[in-house]
Amino acid sequence: MTTSADNVPIETEIKFSLAPAQARKLMKHPLVRRHATGRAKTRQLTSDYYDTRHHRLRKRGAALRVRTFSGKHEQTVKLPGDGPLGMQNCEEWTVPLDKPGLDLSRFDTALRQRVCGSHRDINLQRLFTTEIQRWAKVVRTGDTEFELALDTGRIVSRGAGQRSQTLCEAEFELLHGDPLVMLDFIIDLSADIDFAPLYLSKAQRGFALGRPALRPVHRKASEVHLDAQMSVGQSFQRIVGEALEHLQSNHQPTLQGQPGGVHQSRVAIRRIRAALRAFKRVLPYDKCKAFNGEFRWFQARLSPARDWHVFCEETLPSIVASSSLPATDWQKLQRVARQEARRQAGDAAELLCSKRYTRLILEFQRWVLALERDHPALYRKRLVPFARSVLNKTRRDLLEDARPLSRMSEEERHTLRKVGKKARYATEFFAGLWQGVTVTRYLDLLEKLQDALGIANDAVVARQLLASLTPSRVPAAVVLAIRAWSEAQAQAAIRPAQPVWRNLQRAEVFWD
Repeated sequence: MTTSADNVPIETEIKFSLAPAQARKLMKHPLVRRHATGRAKTRQLTSDYYDTRHHRLRKRGAALRVRTFSGKHEQTVKLPGDGPLGMQNCEEWTVPLDKPGLDLSRFDTALRQRVCGSHRDINLQRLFTTEIQRWAKVVRTGDTEFELALDTGRIVSRGAGQRSQTLCEAEFELLHGDPLVMLDFIIDLSADIDFAPLYLSKAQRGFALGRPALRPVHRKASEVHLDAQMSVGQSFQRIVGEALEHLQSNHQPTLQGQPGGVHQSRVAIRRIRAALRAFKRVLPYDKCKAFNGEFRWFQARLSPARDWHVFCEETLPSIVASSSLPATDWQKLQRVARQEARRQAGDAAELLCSKRYTRLILEFQRWVLALERDHPALYRKRLVPFARSVLNKTRRDLLEDARPLSRMSEEERHTLRKVGKKARYATEFFAGLWQGVTVTRYLDLLEKLQDALGIANDAVVARQLLASLTPSRVPAAVVLAIRAWSEAQAQAAIRPAQPVWRNLQRAEVFWD
């Protein structure tokens, strides 16, 4: 537990899920033994979580619990808090209790108001319980101390239709010192221990256990808000921080096999790569190139899951609806496509649990956090002139080949689509620094062009997916029908996109 500048208790931690065998390996790891300050403590923790029937506290961002351990009782409320980029940060207010059971009077009036609102009489119920065996050690590296806790046990929902969920997870909680030192320690451990990022708190999982509608769903990127008074370094951290949060929020939906989670994870990775490209002139070349390459590798391997989902849910129904072939001719392809979609969704989930992915996220997070210390000049450089130069560069790249779309090959239009994405992301990053109708018009043109090129690309991808299948798995008549549809669909998408492309070339830029 650390304390903010205005004396607010802040919990800053990183969580990982892992198998029980890996947990035992972590307990005995030489690095942990070498830096531990004393013997491990093992405790049985039983925590009851409270809220109203309509989750009034959860909707205010609060989690309220009463914990019992070793014959003692304590009451804790957690609220959203600020802290190091990429970590789970929250305010944590804890008071001792004389006996088990809720006692809000132990909190001061201001805190009760934040948690419960203006309601004096609020009907709080026990909604779920966590039954945890915790093994914990305090680790010290230099002047930095943090707690390593291994939790095994279960979450149990209360009320009708009781459900339970087992858990095995590791938590690294900063006690005091430099979060970069804690990250270095975790990165060293990740070379030997198989653990995967865990972005959901026990409270979030408990609420979802009792009410399945609260299970995480995919989320689109939030708008990035930059201020003209920011430095270049501050704006880069803001942009990348939003992209990392976007990636984290879609982690669990991807693991659950949600196609939207896979798609939004790819979008988040693309936004990280777009930020690296936009700022590459002022960032260390070797690090920028290395991280861009790794993120590109993961983006490419998430693509098949997205492509097969679009083929199953959008492309194939459209083709079948306009085809004169008998329905029986399509049934075999529909079965094969569903099998491929499920297989690729499973591969995507495994990818985000891999040791390579975990290490990439940790190392990237550490690098971004250390930028101000390692490259202070970035934090003295004015943002607006830099943003203007980036937008000029992306526009020049976009308009390098200004031929009509109809005169471009499929490969050339695909290249334009990729360059257009870079221009669109960079423009979205910096657009908030300017105001006026020209900003909206320019962004609208970029979006319309991308949408049209995306439709054309999906049509081309349909042919490529068929080519990846063994010929015996798809009837020849179906292959010919999809090829014909693909070519017609690509041309149909290009025709209305041509005036958009022409208007974009002539558009007034808003940053001059």
